Amino acid sequence: MKRRGNYWLLYAYVGKEYILSFIVAFLFFFFIFFVNQILVLAQRILLKNVRIMDVIMLVIFSIPQFLMYTMPFSSLASASMVIGNLSSQNEILALRSSGVHVKNIFLPILVISLFLSASTLLIADRMIPYTTERYKEKYAQILQSVPTLELKSYSSTRFGRRVISNGVVEGNVINDVLVFDDSNSRDSRVISATSGKITLLDINRFLYRLDLENPQILITNSSALDDYSLAKASSMSLYLDLSSNASGLVSITPSQMSISQLKQAVSEKYEDQITIQNQWRHGVSSDASKLAVTLSELERGLSFDVSSAFNNAENYRDSIKSSDFSFYYQYYRSELQKKVALSLACTFLVFMAFPISFFRVKSGRLIGFGISMFIAVAYWFFLYYMHVRAISTPLHPALFIWMPNLVVFVTGFCLLLRVRK
Repeated sequence: MKRRGNYWLLYAYVGKEYILSFIVAFLFFFFIFFVNQILVLAQRILLKNVRIMDVIMLVIFSIPQFLMYTMPFSSLASASMVIGNLSSQNEILALRSSGVHVKNIFLPILVISLFLSASTLLIADRMIPYTTERYKEKYAQILQSVPTLELKSYSSTRFGRRVISNGVVEGNVINDVLVFDDSNSRDSRVISATSGKITLLDINRFLYRLDLENPQILITNSSALDDYSLAKASSMSLYLDLSSNASGLVSITPSQMSISQLKQAVSEKYEDQITIQNQWRHGVSSDASKLAVTLSELERGLSFDVSSAFNNAENYRDSIKSSDFSFYYQYYRSELQKKVALSLACTFLVFMAFPISFFRVKSGRLIGFGISMFIAVAYWFFLYYMHVRAISTPLHPALFIWMPNLVVFVTGFCLLLRVRK
């Protein structure tokens, strides 16, 4: 009982140090991602004279997005800082000399990291989908009060088949308007006006109306360069669709979905996958049959169309080379695996910090933090590369997405065994 009591004191001590270090590391990574988000919103929203409270709410709703990376990297950094500090103070050496196994030193770190993994998974599954919806609603409210949010002074913006070049933007009034309209496949229109007023019509479809004052309209025929017409009017209205410009607000990306939503989407994409495979097999069978008939006619000496035979052979070869996997099916499956793998990275990454316990270094916290930064950057690039590979091959995405976690776990475990010898 006495030994167990000593272990509980050890667990409390290491756990406390780990939590304090986690808070410091979390604030560091959080500040980096937070400032980046502020700069993005400042460039896009603050310059439009949007209320500060609305900007703050947008920032708050976007926080869970970067917590997915903040939590694992903070877990790694705090583990490295704690173990590095214990090693530099010879506390681990003293504990081992007293008969305390290193697993008792690592146990509280593993337990807390598992709790952090569960918390990160909860954020990914619950908070991100919820805050994404709130972000869209708040952004829609801002668009209602500032219809020209997507327009900048002295810039050109594409709206479908229309391109609008404008001068100064003041509120919902834009000056020196020049519109290039290619919505008609035969005729092209160039519309110029001294000013125009933009009004929001339907926020759900991001549909706007642009009312122009004293417009001049030049209509040209693409098939006849000398065929054109010029018209003037006191006013004119154009309807603009901004849904393509705000695609990130119109639909939720797979990374912003909950696990249940991703599973449902994967199931739907699987049905599409089966359809694609059936079409592919039918195409191969049809091309093979045509090629077989051509070869049979050739063997019997019958006359046949050489160009047709060549085309049948080319089609069969292309069918055989065709890929039979759906990009979107792989994409949704990889995002589902990534959501879980990145959450559990809070636990897997701490294994890279354990070998530090067998080295006596000066400034252990600083060295541990430096090592963790290097590992975090390498892990992020490795995960990004594996994600790209996962959506570009027909293999199961789990083989790629879980590879970074497996590599850091095996590397940390092997280094731990090696330094113990």
